Amino acid sequence: MLPHKPEDWPRLFVQHLNSGDLEAVAALYAPNARFLARSGETIVGHDRIRDMLTRMIRLKTKLQSQVIRAISVDDVAVLYTDFQGTTMDASEKTIDVRYNAIEVLRQQPDGCWKLIVGDPNGRE
Repeated sequence: MLPHKPEDWPRLFVQHLNSGDLEAVAALYAPNARFLARSGETIVGHDRIRDMLTRMIRLKTKLQSQVIRAISVDDVAVLYTDFQGTTMDASEKTIDVRYNAIEVLRQQPDGCWKLIVGDPNGRE
């Protein structure tokens, strides 16, 4: 399932991530997507983003999302989304997480929206 409105992207991301459906969550990203990690590293491309998503699923990351604002112009949208939930740290202890994200999406030829740039900490 892919979003047909940009505002649906975070909800589907959370739904697929929380259920551990790697294929479905990875499908939400464009092939040349960029993701800014907390370390400052820019993760480039579908394969590397897929690796990151695999780690999130392995760490039992569970999130909720709330779109704060969405702005669209033609085939590009910017979302300001708050995520909160839990994940596991290196010692496998459950910890709380919170992200104030900026997400840039592009509408695909089939009408669905995919993430092209994600910065989970862009509004901190």
